[in-house]
Amino acid sequence: MSRVGGLAVRRWGQGEPLVLLHGGMGSWRHWIRNLDALAAKFTVHALDMPGCGDSDSVPRDIADDDYITLVEEAVGAIGGERPVNLAGFSFGGIMAALVAARMGSRIRKLSLVSPGGFGKSPRPLDLRKIPPDAAGLAAVREVLRHNLRVMMLADPASITEDTVDLHYANVRRTRFDGRRFSVSNRMGETLGQVVCPVQSVWGERDALPYPDVHARIAVCRAAVSGIRVDIVPGAGHWVQYEAPEAVNRALIDFFGS
Repeated sequence: MSRVGGLAVRRWGQGEPLVLLHGGMGSWRHWIRNLDALAAKFTVHALDMPGCGDSDSVPRDIADDDYITLVEEAVGAIGGERPVNLAGFSFGGIMAALVAARMGSRIRKLSLVSPGGFGKSPRPLDLRKIPPDAAGLAAVREVLRHNLRVMMLADPASITEDTVDLHYANVRRTRFDGRRFSVSNRMGETLGQVVCPVQSVWGERDALPYPDVHARIAVCRAAVSGIRVDIVPGAGHWVQYEAPEAVNRALIDFFGS
């Protein structure tokens, strides 16, 4: 692990730089099943976002522009004078779009994986409040498993003990609430300011878009002429974890072309 400004960065592979931004209540581990495949083609830089994982904490009331600037500066420092490829998942998806809109031609290509930024869905999700560890580890893990099943993964069989371990580690190290970005309605306007080629990747059974992923895809297509769209059958919101082979192929084909 190294640091760029106040952000923790992990690096693998060789080739053109590819920066990965994780989702809300997450860390670089949101990409754990993608790193080996991507590192075979690119120099992968997986960031912990401000207030997440091993990165520095930020004030809870930090201004949106200041938060975006922290990520933008890290991405710019990684690339130097060389344009970088950028991919973001969920909360990291809207963040990647906001950064790409600012950085212009310094972003070579942009991939949005199950991105947020389309407003709050009217469909209520049966998410449970995560209890403190004092309630007992079994109780905490049951809530984490339930929330993963409701929001993140379409197939309950995808939720192993290792999956719960990973989610627990991410949740307990999150000090910033990214929902202000994730449930904002900024994606369409922001994509209209992006000048590089754009890809969007979706799990067909993502529980967050309403009424389905095609509503959000329509927003993306209206904003970006020629956007590439990849839909992974049967997968949920955390599509790159649930269907890593399909997502890895899509990312490598997009960024490598």
